[in-house]
Amino acid sequence: MCFESAEIMSRKARESEEARRRKLADDLKRRDQSSAPARPRTWLSRVIQPALAVLLLSLAAEGQAALSGPALVGSVTIVQIPNSTDATFMFTGQCRGNTANFTTTLSNFTVSNVTAANLEGLSLPGQGPAQCLSQQGGEDLTVVTVVTPQFMNQNGVVNAGHVVILYVVP
Repeated sequence: MCFESAEIMSRKARESEEARRRKLADDLKRRDQSSAPARPRTWLSRVIQPALAVLLLSLAAEGQAALSGPALVGSVTIVQIPNSTDATFMFTGQCRGNTANFTTTLSNFTVSNVTAANLEGLSLPGQGPAQCLSQQGGEDLTVVTVVTPQFMNQNGVVNAGHVVILYVVP
């Protein structure tokens, strides 16, 4: 009888060990299946990375003026000046993590015809803000990237939510 009891005990120990291994394997399988899905794409990866890719492609294009950083990143508003062929260009953004806002007048500029595509390449002479490329500022700039989904032109006002502007290398 003692012999049977040891045999039964041994079998129960094996079964218990097998059950523990199965449970561990099931737990690992469940954990793999229930792990949180990959992190959703952030604003940075959805907007800035494609904008930087476009920027790099535009810099590689033949005949492109030499452009350099640091980049000014922010938003642009362009408003047609009433009874005039001029418009006011207002940039609100950052350069090197610092505020880099500026406003200028665009001569012979009709806002109603502006698209995101033709805003790219717009020259802004002497508008480099102070404390960005240099202490005094005043360098020439060029709009290089306008993120199309963030662009709107309505009633003589252009709003471009995400714009990249670079310095023109002399």
